Amino acid sequence: MSNDESGNPDTPGNPDTPGDTDTSDDADTPPSIDDVDPFESEALAGEVPDDLDGAVTAEWKATTTAFQRIHTVLENTYEPKTTAEVADAAATTRPTVRKHVEPLVEAGLVEERDDGRATRYAWSETQRRVNRVADLAERHSAADLDAKVRRAKERIAEFRQRYDADAPNDLAEALDSDDTEGWDDLATWRTLEADLKRLRAAQSMADYLADSGPNTGRRDRSNHA
Repeated sequence: MSNDESGNPDTPGNPDTPGDTDTSDDADTPPSIDDVDPFESEALAGEVPDDLDGAVTAEWKATTTAFQRIHTVLENTYEPKTTAEVADAAATTRPTVRKHVEPLVEAGLVEERDDGRATRYAWSETQRRVNRVADLAERHSAADLDAKVRRAKERIAEFRQRYDADAPNDLAEALDSDDTEGWDDLATWRTLEADLKRLRAAQSMADYLADSGPNTGRRDRSNHA
């Protein structure tokens, strides 16, 4: 069970402890579900500082809002964190985390997991994949994406011809356990297949953004909070 510093379980139903109150700089209004942009996924406040002691904490709090810090902590979270853990990492309070995390969960950016003892939060793996596709679409021109797709397809075709296999799984079944080069090629082939899916998705997203007009890109939208 995850306990806060006062010894109380960190569960959604527990009342806040007397010392667990918002400070003035953490009292910013949380964005609504309509305000949260799934594509605006870059860390709103940069990377989480390695050392949150003393002056570093003060500077981070002075230059960001509570929502930005919570967003940044969760976006860099792979192992789910409790409300108390997010609050500690974001230099804020548990009530503030609960207030700001709700729209992120509703928007599908953050996954909420309740094991009956505590509620934990982590950035959505689906959203991470969407972010990677969006970054490809934003950072590369249509011609660049076309060239990358063409090259990936050419290399996949080379593996198919070399091993007389239609798919990576076919090659895996045919390889001997000591065929080091073959297993290396298999890993490369699987990576190329995954890259090709992302590149094709990026092409579709780039087409959508182009058709939607010049003001729909992520970087054209204002940060929240």
